[in-house]
Amino acid sequence: MASPILLIAPESTAFAVADALRRSLDGVVETAPSRRAGLSALRRGEYSLVLLDEGLASADAQATDLLYQNAVSAPVLEINFIITGPQRIVRQARAALTRRAHDQAQARAAVTAALHSELSASLTGLLLESQLALREACPEHEEKLKHVVELAGKMRTQLRM
Repeated sequence: MASPILLIAPESTAFAVADALRRSLDGVVETAPSRRAGLSALRRGEYSLVLLDEGLASADAQATDLLYQNAVSAPVLEINFIITGPQRIVRQARAALTRRAHDQAQARAAVTAALHSELSASLTGLLLESQLALREACPEHEEKLKHVVELAGKMRTQLRM
């Protein structure tokens, strides 16, 4: 797991859940006993998931909104730690982490495809322009332009692989 999980809940309920998360997900779990401590942790580091006790979330809407804003790309799950068992929380956390990993993989694939398309278009333009320049080139520039055409063609072929 790349980034730790942040668990924002009173210590009395956080211990069992944090222990279950550590064992089941084999990752690092940081706990914060209050919204203020959770906000401070979010400002210091990056997390893969934030689990927030519903009791803390409902007590102050503005502070909860601030937590969400500072979580940045980490999903935030509001859970009632008193009535929800640790195993259910582990399942929800695992599902959220899986969704996050899937979303990140899709984003990387989309960026790769866009970059590939841009490079391919630029190389095609370079190849065409260099071929046109070669047709009109004087003999002293012909060898250099042939080399440019050859390089652009090789790069385009490599990009297609």
